[in-house]
Amino acid sequence: MTTILVGTDTSAAADLALEDAARLARERGAELLVLYVRPGSDARAVVDPDRAADPAAYLARVAARFPGVMTRTRVESGDAAERIVEVAEEERADTIVIGNRGAHGSRWRVRDSVPNIVVRHSPCSVYIVDTRLAQ
Repeated sequence: MTTILVGTDTSAAADLALEDAARLARERGAELLVLYVRPGSDARAVVDPDRAADPAAYLARVAARFPGVMTRTRVESGDAAERIVEVAEEERADTIVIGNRGAHGSRWRVRDSVPNIVVRHSPCSVYIVDTRLAQ
């Protein structure tokens, strides 16, 4: 494993996925690529109290949180699932780590959740972290 991509929306749930991704990167000697996808038109995301008020500051602190792990951050705009898959392809990531936030509830809602879409279209292995403790 050389590159592990982790998607974050800066929420507490996504932070659990980030911690697991960092642990995996440390164990494998891989680079950790932290991807934040800026929502295109979701007004709720702008005022979501579960997310960091300043995503840029959140990303700036990532490397300091995981000493000894090669870390890079990247910011994209658009649909989270699409961008995660596209960046994984561009970066030739070996593994995508993502939280399961939004993957609970009726099967009709879950079908279009970010984790489910990423699993269906990923160019590499996907590691889904159980983030229910933070939700």
